[in-house]
Amino acid sequence: MKIIDKIGSRLDVSYFKKSGHADISSILNWKGVVLLDDRDNKVDLARCYMQELQKLSCGVCTPCMIGTSVASDILEHICNGQAILKDLDRLRNQCDWILSSSKCTVGNMGPLAVTELIDDFKQDFENAIISKEFIPRGDYIAHSTAPCINGCPSKLDIPDWIERVRDGRFEDALESARRSTPLPGILGRTCFHPCQDNCRRANVDGTIQICLIRRFAADSVFYSDIKPKFAIKSNGIKVAIIGSGPAGLSCAYYLRLMGYKPVIFEALPVLGGMMTVGIPKYRLPQEFLDKEIGYTLSTGIDYKLNQRLGRDFTVQDLFEQDFKTVFIAVGAHRGQNIGLPGSDDNLKGFYDGVKFLRDVALGNKIDIGDKVIIEGGGNVAVDCCRTAIRLGCKEVIVVYRRSKEQMPAALYEIDTAVKEGVRFDFLTNPVSIVQEDGVVKGVECIKIKLGGIDKSGRRSPIEMPGTNFNMECDSFIMAVGQVPDLDFLKDLPQIKTANRDRIIVADKFTHMTDMPGVFVGGDILTGPLSIVDSNRDGKNAARRMDQYIRTGTFEPTDDCLFEYLFEEIGVYDKKEVIDYTDFPEGNPAAKQVEEPVETRIDNFKEVDKGLTSDDVIYEATRCMRCYFLMLVKFEERSGIKKINTKYFYYKY
Repeated sequence: MKIIDKIGSRLDVSYFKKSGHADISSILNWKGVVLLDDRDNKVDLARCYMQELQKLSCGVCTPCMIGTSVASDILEHICNGQAILKDLDRLRNQCDWILSSSKCTVGNMGPLAVTELIDDFKQDFENAIISKEFIPRGDYIAHSTAPCINGCPSKLDIPDWIERVRDGRFEDALESARRSTPLPGILGRTCFHPCQDNCRRANVDGTIQICLIRRFAADSVFYSDIKPKFAIKSNGIKVAIIGSGPAGLSCAYYLRLMGYKPVIFEALPVLGGMMTVGIPKYRLPQEFLDKEIGYTLSTGIDYKLNQRLGRDFTVQDLFEQDFKTVFIAVGAHRGQNIGLPGSDDNLKGFYDGVKFLRDVALGNKIDIGDKVIIEGGGNVAVDCCRTAIRLGCKEVIVVYRRSKEQMPAALYEIDTAVKEGVRFDFLTNPVSIVQEDGVVKGVECIKIKLGGIDKSGRRSPIEMPGTNFNMECDSFIMAVGQVPDLDFLKDLPQIKTANRDRIIVADKFTHMTDMPGVFVGGDILTGPLSIVDSNRDGKNAARRMDQYIRTGTFEPTDDCLFEYLFEEIGVYDKKEVIDYTDFPEGNPAAKQVEEPVETRIDNFKEVDKGLTSDDVIYEATRCMRCYFLMLVKFEERSGIKKINTKYFYYKY
């Protein structure tokens, strides 16, 4: 009989049956008791929850370190028939001490579930003490998360390595980050940081600069020759990775840590995929990119360059060479063509944005003249305009059919481009390319007004008749999106596509296509997203590939299901009022050092320099260490006495 249910329709009680458990009967988490079956023993619930909370204590503050230990001992004594009634008051006082005096969220919120059980079911605790009966341990699992971890697609254990940076243990922090990604420094420079959008510190005085802290840890050991410290026991089994972008590198990395022998096949003459040929060097220096890729390869990963799927080899070739599985992550290297008149006429001075950035990255000769117009509103368009400035263009204009507020590009990138001399013409849309003798001479545009909300969730652009006008230019760059090149699928009829042949269809959980043993991830699975999303795909696909090779099946694990559950029920509450004495208002985020505009616009020198050593320590101290714990209790299986507890924490 459920007597408390604060989750309701958001949770299927049979959720963990996928990993072999019975129906859920009770749940305790950071907000208290959220689901309770009256048949479950309240003292046992409190015991198991407090013991798991104790494991989360970092040991920095006495109330949390000692208080959780004492409270756990008291609850254990009650369950073993060794307590007296006064111990219940001691237990309640310990919880109050932890809640009121701890220095981080583990203590500030953790004991709430136990205090709620004591207050609402005091008689149950007293009866247990008086009866002296032994209380067996039920069937539980537990898992910890944090708002920032839950917001991160790759589920990086952010508070853990921030804590190490705070203590000046930069190498340890980097090692912690590399348990969740082989590319911590790259993410520190390029991630769109959804973790920061879920940072509880924002409810106090401003989000923590999570990416810059991670970047500092990576930069601090940049010139060292640190090798992976993970013990790898090779099994000799070959797996093929097609594509060396973030998804491919991540998949290869985690398969290697499991003992497999990954071989990367890359179509380009360089490794890194879009990180190398799509992100300008002023955002991601080649030296640093090479260093992190080198670290990943140093685990024992082999690679082959200039090997394009469908041209130089086929999937069937790989299986015949005894590769047990294939992971395809070829990225989105083809610019999207929207059919603008003149774009298919092979004009001199016309570029697709993705190819333009690739040519610059590879050192190919480019002459775009003195004036360039760029169409688009995403990060590729902004990268193109800032690159054009560095190539010596005297006038760079970005035309976009919506308003600034509706641009997909990061606001910081837009404002930075303006500082560097780029002009943005909003509510303007090209309708054709003006040419003369096969050479771009300009662009015909039309003015736009905004209408109602369309399926993208933004106000729709509506052309205004009679407002056409021409803009002269030497070059025109179309940067309106990118799509994967899926020509290789002509030899793979078993693999299906979707979204107008722009992505490959695969199971969301397993990443496997309809062709057994062939897995996909990154942009060809989701469409163009981000490095951190691709890192997630590579890591998750590696786990599924390992299961497939070992067992031929896929079985969700408890920790995997917990991750999905946290995403469903939500972790971060933007409306939460936080009033901790140890985290007063008035400590805003530190600002990173930036290369002056006048010394950067004629070269590809890195613009954002990161935080200073003093600022990064200060920034790390702003972290409230918001680990949240959830304990799930299962119904006892009929006819089976199961006294066994399995605990899972997010540690790869």
